[in-house]
Parts: sequence; C-alpha cells; structure tokens
Amino acid sequence: MRELQRTKPGRVLELSLFFSLTFLVTWAICGIYILTPKAATAIFGPMKTGSPIFFAAVYAPSVCAVVLTLIREGPAGLLAMGASAIRIAGRWRWVLAALLGYPLLWLAVSMIQALATGKSLASVPYGNWYAILPTVILSGFIFHDAGPLGEELGWRGYALPRLLDLMSARKAALLLGAIWAIWHVPAFFLGGLSQSKFQFGSFFFEVIGFSVFMTLLFIHTRGSVLLSGIIPHMWFNAVSKAGIHPVGWITVILAAALVLFGRRFWRPSDASLAEISSIEVQQQRKKL
Repeated sequence: MRELQRTKPGRVLELSLFFSLTFLVTWAICGIYILTPKAATAIFGPMKTGSPIFFAAVYAPSVCAVVLTLIREGPAGLLAMGASAIRIAGRWRWVLAALLGYPLLWLAVSMIQALATGKSLASVPYGNWYAILPTVILSGFIFHDAGPLGEELGWRGYALPRLLDLMSARKAALLLGAIWAIWHVPAFFLGGLSQSKFQFGSFFFEVIGFSVFMTLLFIHTRGSVLLSGIIPHMWFNAVSKAGIHPVGWITVILAAALVLFGRRFWRPSDASLAEISSIEVQQQRKKL
C-alpha cells in the first residue's frame, strides 16, 4: 500500500479522503450552530473564537492529517510530518521572509502610504510593529489562536506535498488556496467568528494570494511546515491584533504577479520535494 501512495491514484485517494473528512468535521460542527443555534449553544456552549467547540472545528485539518498519515504511512510517516513542523531549512533570505516577511510588507506599505498622502514617515505608528505585535506573539498567540497549529499540518503538511506530486507548484498554490478559502464558508454565517465581518469575495482572493506566498516558502525551505505554514499563518492572524491593517488587494496583485511573471521563483522542482520527503520517511523508518 505504501508504494501506491506515491502514484497518481494513490495521491488522489489520499487527498480526496483528507479534504472530505476535513470539510465533514468542520462543516458539520458549524452547520449545527447555523441550523439550530439555541440547541447547539445549550449543549456545546457558544461558538466563538477561543471556545472549545471552536477549537474542535478549526483543528479538523491537522487532526485529519495526523490520523490519515498514521493509518497509511505508520509511525515513520507521522514522525516525518512532525519533523517538518519544527524544521528550519533553506537559504537565509527565505527563512527571513518566513519569519518576518509578512509584517515587514505592511510596514513598507504603511510608509509608502504616508509619503503618497503627503505625510512624513514619522506619522507611521511604528510602535504597532516593534511593541504591540511582539507583545501579541509573546502572549502565546500561536496557542490560543487555533489557525496556525490547528490547520497547517493539514494544508501545508499533508495536502500541499501530495498536490505537488500531481501538478505544478503554481497550480497547487491556487487550488489549495481556493479549497482553504471555501473551507471557511460556514464561519461567515456565525456572528461569533471574525469572518462574519468580512466579504467572502475579497477574503477568497486574499487567501488564494496568501497560499501563493506560502507555497513559495514551502518549496524554498525543503517543505518546512513551520516556515511555510505555521509562522506565516500566525502573522496573517496576528497583525490585525496589533493595529496593523493589511490591504487585501496588494496581497492579490503581488501573488498574481508571482504566478504570471515570477517563473524564476518557482524553479525548485516538485520532484526534488518528493525526493526529500521520501528520504525523510526512510530515515524515520530506520529509527523505528
């Protein structure tokens, strides 16, 4: 069975099971609150950011990925997935982009906006970056915000490597971004969740754009889920808590430019990623 996994039918099967189970768990939980809010609240408590039932819904991608990996690849596959969640690899500029790129992008945008509107650079609220944002992160944001740890073992740790076995990195980035955005749909109907305040159309394209950046980080950091998924996802959710306001259309335009004209950035081959993944699994098997 393990040899079949690396074939196209095997990868399609794995992805179909993963996406089906992930959507089933999250949408079933949220659906109960949408269809019978009073009964669901009485039984499980309110659906809001930070509540136990919220964590149950948001952790579906990672939990499903762990279960499927254990069933189909055994302990070796699970150890390889765990290694990707703590690995720091790649050239320094890509590691730096993962660690600081997202907040620095919006710092640069804020400085450009100030100059474009005739203001001085001194008018930029730099404290949001050097004081408030670090405080948000050091307060344990990555643990009480369910997104980074609850989703990324699924999206970047499980789905993306398998998509890269089936298609080009650019196509995988766009497809996974679309699926990731659609998975959030029920949250737009639940008043206790942040997505209920957004327009789905703009959210959809912004998430696809962010998926492009994350996929680039993935292929340049030897498949590090930490650098391509967990940390960028943390920044994505944390910046607004620090009073930093991302401009969605800038994300979309930059991502579109990378997809259409950034060919040299996509050079690391999908085959090399598959080879790295295979080597890691073999190494973990030898340890068992």
